[in-house]
Amino acid sequence: MVMAPPPDPQTPNAQVRLVAISGPLSGEVFTLSPGGVRIGRDASNDICLPDLSLSRAHCAIGIADGTWRICDSQSSNGTFVNGAKVTDQPLTDRDRITVGGSVFLFVVNRHPGTIPPLLDRPAEPATRLPVEDTIYLRQTLEAPSAARAEHDLRALLQISTALNRVTTEAELNGRVLELIAGPLPAEQLALVAVGAEGDSRIVEARQLAGRPAVPVNQTIVTEALEQRTGLLTGGEGSIAQPLADGVASAMASVLCVPLVVRDKALGALYLTTNPAKAFDTDHLEFATAVANVAAIALDNLRHVAWLQRERARLQQDLEGDQSLVGRSAAMQRVYAIVAKVARSDATLLITGETGTGKELIARAVHFNGARAKRPFVAINCAALTESLLETELFGHERGAFTGAMTQKKGKLEVADGGTVFLDEVGELAPALQSKLLRALEVREFERVGGTRSVRVDIRVISATNRKLSDDVAAGRFRSDLYHRLHVVDIDLPPLRERREDIPALASHFVERFARKSARPLRGIAADALKCLTAYDWPGNVRELENTIERAIVLGGSEYIMRDDLPEALLQLPDIEAPRFHGAVRQAKVDVIAEAFREAHHSYTEAARLLGLHPNYLHRLIRTLDMKSILEPDR
Repeated sequence: MVMAPPPDPQTPNAQVRLVAISGPLSGEVFTLSPGGVRIGRDASNDICLPDLSLSRAHCAIGIADGTWRICDSQSSNGTFVNGAKVTDQPLTDRDRITVGGSVFLFVVNRHPGTIPPLLDRPAEPATRLPVEDTIYLRQTLEAPSAARAEHDLRALLQISTALNRVTTEAELNGRVLELIAGPLPAEQLALVAVGAEGDSRIVEARQLAGRPAVPVNQTIVTEALEQRTGLLTGGEGSIAQPLADGVASAMASVLCVPLVVRDKALGALYLTTNPAKAFDTDHLEFATAVANVAAIALDNLRHVAWLQRERARLQQDLEGDQSLVGRSAAMQRVYAIVAKVARSDATLLITGETGTGKELIARAVHFNGARAKRPFVAINCAALTESLLETELFGHERGAFTGAMTQKKGKLEVADGGTVFLDEVGELAPALQSKLLRALEVREFERVGGTRSVRVDIRVISATNRKLSDDVAAGRFRSDLYHRLHVVDIDLPPLRERREDIPALASHFVERFARKSARPLRGIAADALKCLTAYDWPGNVRELENTIERAIVLGGSEYIMRDDLPEALLQLPDIEAPRFHGAVRQAKVDVIAEAFREAHHSYTEAARLLGLHPNYLHRLIRTLDMKSILEPDR
């Protein structure tokens, strides 16, 4: 489509007007003569505005040196063009002039004899209505006709009820156009949506039989969206609509209202009809009210869809990496117990060294049981002080202590209907052991500072790396709480006792971290896997997981190589090392042995001679398996 050049405001055919967008004269149109106009609060002005924020003589608009200009008359509060304060400024088509509480649009119209293009041309709105000002949303109804108001309100109620039943955004788009077409004399309807980047596009369109597709004027849509204002055009300055035979008809009537929620434009309703059934201001009022209802429904649908996606993502995060990896006989026994325990609500105690995967087993029990759709709440009993842990477990009432400004639910209450996982339960203070015992016995407790009992339906799974039976014998742990927690127990074997599971675990971690880092990896080199299998893994599965992640981050090939592993894994005596690593290991053995001879077998003195921390020297000697050769001769 070829756009005509913009009109020259100084040509004899040009019509220059001021359109009042907002303020006391909103909706009025003033045709400017070459002599110009004066604007101010005094009655002697050509445009008089009863606005105390204006000066008596505020500004003037006229032709100077062949150009339309606006000149501020040294007003108190200033004159603004497109948001910028001016004193003397040339004007161009579509400039916005702000004086006090009023906004005018400077419009240059074409010669009446020319035919305007169908799309993307400036259109002069005859009526503007801010979305919040429609009479149907006011507390007091001011409709000009009781019969018309009753008809519109009934239709508005039916539309609101119908939109509340839709469940998808696509269904809503179609229903809005279908429902608004009845009360309004529209021949062509379109719903324009605003994308994430602020662009607008038609997402739904309808037209009467025999009519062409909806020719949406982007200028009108942009105006409505940016100003959050409903627009009504008709007659001169409106959009020409082609008839079915291709001949241009008389100027059509256009109605465009934005869908706005919390001052955010979601889209717009765009309707056209022929001049014989032109829209009026009552139609604009009704369409604006429908747009408000539709905007709220659309916003709710989008929010619900976002919540559903977020819930699915979080659920995937919770359940996605609950894989129990390992085929050893020890793990097969664990799996058998998990399968049986998951079907019941029995209290479970999981024991094992740090890093063996106790929380992973707890999650497997929860997500394979009847409570899988309810919360799984984990709390580390060793991470908080006694007072903080008490409020974390049981919650507190407002004013229970300094800083307790609001009521807070505890983890036991949050987990109602689901599972509470108490990690490092052996670290509980004696006072908390007593209170927890009471809560487990009756499934009831009081918040800190409260007097009302809170009842909960929870399953309790606890874990510890300590031998609780020894703590009970030593008086450090209550025997009655121990027996309450120790209904069913699962003891997780350390990784060094199930070395046959190391290759499968390592491959599992390689796949996971390679996916996260978007790095193509084909696996683990044979000599690297031999190092992984031979190592004792004092940190168990957690240490193996961290080792694989480190190797992926630092490595550069498509395989995890031996050189990508930590040094502790490369110095094992029973690993056939390459020449370089073997030489490095032997050099370390010789240096440490020489230092011990000079220090007369004193660890502290040897560490001083070597410039190492004694703890690190102990670990290095253990890694190099040198303890036997460093013992003094008997």
